[in-house]
Amino acid sequence: MSSAAFAEGPGMYNQGLKLKTVLKHTAESGFKDHETEVSRTMYGVQAEYSFFTLGYDYSSYSWDDPGNAGITENGDTPWDGLNNLYLSADVVFPLRDQWSLNAAAGLSSSFEKEISRSFGASARIIFFRAFDNGWTAGIGAVGGYHPVRSIFIPAIALAYAAPAGEGWSARIGVPATMVSYGFDKDFALQAGVNYSSRIYRLENKSPVSKKGYFRERSIRLGVQAEWSPVQNMVVQAGPYYMVARKWQIFDRRENRLNSMDLKNTPGVEVSLAWRF
Repeated sequence: MSSAAFAEGPGMYNQGLKLKTVLKHTAESGFKDHETEVSRTMYGVQAEYSFFTLGYDYSSYSWDDPGNAGITENGDTPWDGLNNLYLSADVVFPLRDQWSLNAAAGLSSSFEKEISRSFGASARIIFFRAFDNGWTAGIGAVGGYHPVRSIFIPAIALAYAAPAGEGWSARIGVPATMVSYGFDKDFALQAGVNYSSRIYRLENKSPVSKKGYFRERSIRLGVQAEWSPVQNMVVQAGPYYMVARKWQIFDRRENRLNSMDLKNTPGVEVSLAWRF
């Protein structure tokens, strides 16, 4: 869950139903200490209504010489695909003067085949202060629970203008920062950086770690064009570049077994959203 609580702007959430489809492809790249190369294609769908979000995505992996990755002992393909299912609620409560409170909570399940012991939870509380010059500042805390790793960190965020219409807007925070320029109400360009970390529960008979876990984390640098060809439809597309990539393997008792660094690699993302 992002600590940048104003993806749609403080005090704003979806009126009606919004549906979104996403396609991402991360190009083939190698491991820094092994000859194996791997690419990933992710397909996702998401529904938003009021302050609720429900989504699912599937990541398909393509391997070149998987036996030399150092992940499995018998040379088998580590995995073919991984699933992620999530549900969240994100609410903004107006307070006195120019203050507001953002509260959010979410549940997720990331797994290869079996869903048991794959659940995680997250929560966020941030107090916002809006200023007359168009800036908004927030301070609070973000927490997350998973059987492998739990976190609790402070959150600081800044925003400038609304991410729609003409001119500049910005969202500055952790794990995501974005700057956007709108040429008109139908077309904008965005640039941003995003930190990502996800833990998947591996299948019962996994050649990597039976009933174990796989964690991937990375930093993504990207540029996107956003276009609204007709009312209530938004198309986004653009390239990205993945850096600081790391994979970790854990056994069923959450003990780390292996850690691998991957080479930097490019990718591309396309999404289509409808609002009803």
